[in-house]
Amino acid sequence: MKLFKLRNGLKVIFQEVNNLDILACTIFLPGGASIEDKLKAGITVLSLKTAFKRTLKRSSLEFAKIQEQFGTPFIPDVSSDYSFIKFQIITEGLEKYIKLFQEVIEEPGFTEESFKVEKESLLAAIRSRKENSFSLAYEKMISLTYNGTPYEKLPYGEELTVKPLTLEDIRNQFKKVVVPEGTVFSFCGKIKDAEGILKLLEKIKTKKLRELQHFSKRIENIEEVEVKRKGSSQVFIILAVNAPSISEKDFLSYKLFNTLLGEGIGSLLFQELRERKGFAYSTGSIFPIRKNSGRLFFYIGTSPEKEKEVKRALISLKENLPNLITKEALNRAKQFFRGNFELDHETRMKKAWYSGLWEILGKSSSFDSQILDLVEEVSFSNLLDVAEKISFEPYHMVVVKDE
Repeated sequence: MKLFKLRNGLKVIFQEVNNLDILACTIFLPGGASIEDKLKAGITVLSLKTAFKRTLKRSSLEFAKIQEQFGTPFIPDVSSDYSFIKFQIITEGLEKYIKLFQEVIEEPGFTEESFKVEKESLLAAIRSRKENSFSLAYEKMISLTYNGTPYEKLPYGEELTVKPLTLEDIRNQFKKVVVPEGTVFSFCGKIKDAEGILKLLEKIKTKKLRELQHFSKRIENIEEVEVKRKGSSQVFIILAVNAPSISEKDFLSYKLFNTLLGEGIGSLLFQELRERKGFAYSTGSIFPIRKNSGRLFFYIGTSPEKEKEVKRALISLKENLPNLITKEALNRAKQFFRGNFELDHETRMKKAWYSGLWEILGKSSSFDSQILDLVEEVSFSNLLDVAEKISFEPYHMVVVKDE
C-alpha cells in the first residue's frame, strides 16, 4: 500500500490487487453531516446524489452511458464525520471516470427534474425508516444522546428539514463540500499507470478545508424516553453508554468488547437474554466509529408483556458485566472478530473503503493492516477494565412501543 500527498492537498492511496482487471475507488470528503446547518439536515446527501447524475455538458443518459461502458455509477453517501463517493470499474476506464468526476465538480448539472427525483427518493427513504423499530429507536437515541452537538443531525435528515430544501440550497451546499484539501482517493485493484493517475488527480481544483468542530459530550445522567409507534407488535429497547472516540487509546478494546457483548449467537446478550431467559426476538450491540465522543449501544426486541422484566434484565446485565467476562468469551470474541474482518475485506471495494476510512478519520491508511495484530494484543484484564467502566456508566434508554 502506498500513500501520496499531492500539491493540491489531495491524498491518494494505492493498494494493488492484480489477479483481475478491476479497480475499486472510494473518495472520502472531510466533514459529513456534522457540518450541516441543523435546520437543513440531509442537504449534503441530497446535493451529492443530485450532482452525480449528470453535468452541464452531458444529459443524464449520456452520463449513465459512460459509466455503463466501464463500470458502476458513482454512488455518494454521507456519514456524521465524512461524505464519500464510490465506484468500481475495469482499469482502462479510470481516466474517463476521473475526468467525469472532475466535470461534475466543475460543472455540476443541477436540474429541477433530477432534484425533484432525488428529493422524493430521500423523503421516501426517511418515511420507510419509521416503519422499522430499530431505525426509529436508533434515530431517537441519536437525538437524545447527542443533543446540542453536531452529531444530533441524521445524515439523511428528517422530513421537516428536507422538504423545504430548494435547488439553490443544494447548489450552494455542493460548492461548500466538494472538493476540499484533505480529500482521500483510495484505490484498490489493478493499477496500470500510477503516475498518470496522480497527474490527473493533481489537476482537480480543491478549496481550503473549513475548520471542523471538535466536541466532547458525555452521558452524565440516566435518561429514558418512550416512542409510541401505532401497531407495533414488539417492544424495542436501545441503551447507550459512553465509549471512546477513534483517537482514544482504548478504542480497539471497545471494538473487541462490542464483539464479545453483542455480535453473533455466542455473544453475551444473545446467550444471557435470548438463550437463557427467552426474552429476545433479536438482540445485539453496535459501536459506531466516531471522531468525537463515542457510544456503545445495546439493543433488544421483545414482546410487550415482557417489557418491564426485559428492561430490568438489560440494566442488570450492564451492571454485572465484570462477572460475565471469561477467558473463553475473550477467545471466542477474537476468533469472531478475525473472521468478520477477513470476510469484510474480501472485495476490492471494501479494501479501498477501509484504507480510506482510517485515513479520513485520522488513523492513517496503514492502520487497517495492523488491526488484527492489535486486537490480538487486547488482554483479559483490558476487557475486564472495559466491563468495569461500562458497569458504572450512566445510560440513555429509548423504548419503542405500541400506542
